[in-house]
Amino acid sequence: MNLYLPIEILNREFHSKLLIAMESASRGMKVYMGRVKEYLLRDFFAPGIVLQKSITPSPSRLKELEFYKKNNFIVTSLDEEVGLVNFNTKYVKERFSNKSLELTHKVFTWGKFDYNNLVNKYKKHKKKFVKSGNPRVDFWRKDLEFFFNKKKFRFKNYILFSFNFALRSQKEFDEHLKFMKSSGYRKRGFTLSRSKKIRKDSFRIFEKFSQLIKALSNKTNLKIIVRPHPIDKIDNYILLEKLKNVEVLKKGNISDWIHNAKIVIHSGCAGGLEASVRGKPTISYVPFKSTHGHQFSNKFSLKVKSLNQCLDIVEKITKNNFKLKKNNLKDFYNRAFNITSYSPGYKTIVDEFEKLSKIQKYNHENNDYLLNFKFKIRDIRSKFLKLNYGNRKFSFFDKKEALKTFEILKESNPKFNKLKLNFIKKDIIQIKKID
Repeated sequence: MNLYLPIEILNREFHSKLLIAMESASRGMKVYMGRVKEYLLRDFFAPGIVLQKSITPSPSRLKELEFYKKNNFIVTSLDEEVGLVNFNTKYVKERFSNKSLELTHKVFTWGKFDYNNLVNKYKKHKKKFVKSGNPRVDFWRKDLEFFFNKKKFRFKNYILFSFNFALRSQKEFDEHLKFMKSSGYRKRGFTLSRSKKIRKDSFRIFEKFSQLIKALSNKTNLKIIVRPHPIDKIDNYILLEKLKNVEVLKKGNISDWIHNAKIVIHSGCAGGLEASVRGKPTISYVPFKSTHGHQFSNKFSLKVKSLNQCLDIVEKITKNNFKLKKNNLKDFYNRAFNITSYSPGYKTIVDEFEKLSKIQKYNHENNDYLLNFKFKIRDIRSKFLKLNYGNRKFSFFDKKEALKTFEILKESNPKFNKLKLNFIKKDIIQIKKID
């Protein structure tokens, strides 16, 4: 069985998708991961299982799901954006519908919170929802802690700022509103006033964080790492980069950066939640009441409202004169099945893939020689005609980094030793078992 793992944001999804890929390949599946969606929709690949990053019922997404059904693909989904940090249940209407669920075989959930909300809303599709957890959370477990210890990092003991807001220009904001309308979000509850308020708050909180970073830069000798939102532009951070001991970096997974951080500072960011769960001193800087950010993430951090208070606490933590209160993680456990379960999330997901792979009518094989020929023709055509195949949230894999991650993960399970990773394109990886 072929397995296709589209990646939208590389830094967010690569580790978890690679773990799924390796487990699946060890069980005999041929796995393709990366920017595979455009090739799937152009009939490059034979049918197989597709793991969608969401099944949002927008016209374009429904058209995509209908294509998969028509061409004998098995559609599964794990929403990468909702389920863990949502405070309310709006997402069940914004991100799902009976129509999109009818076109989907299985939906993997983060925890009891999103599982129960989805089952209650879409009762007739109850059997499609799977209690798995997201493999991103697998990396927060003790049994995968070795992964970070094996990696070599450029910095240690720094202050990490994890941002989850995007500083959209007016043009970008107008395009965003256009997308929200065409995708049907406006009809499903995402109002224009809400969008405008979020944008206004994003600029305001960025200003407050910039003041804090400037003050910290003058006060501490520690390195300060600023992690923008994945879709934000580095150009927005030029003034911060000019400050002493401050670097703005988008490269790498946020989990990597949390591992060696002395302190993590955020404002309603999923990275802040991860830092808290992994036992890092974590500050939620909330200088004003805002619609921005996830209140659930703030719940597990030390909440600070003023700049001076934040500076004082940072100083005490760096001098080991401040002991943070240990978090009660009961509410978090309700959001993530796989943080405490015997079986990690990636194994539960692949168990379901195995069951689905037994449906014979979907069992086809890619011809690698024919596939490579198609890729070469496509590349020649695009170069000759100067075709642009759409905006990319990532352009290509860092081969060195990808191979390093692959080799480290091989150490987690002896059966992974028989796996081979091939770069069949700069933005597509193939993983398969070798005899």
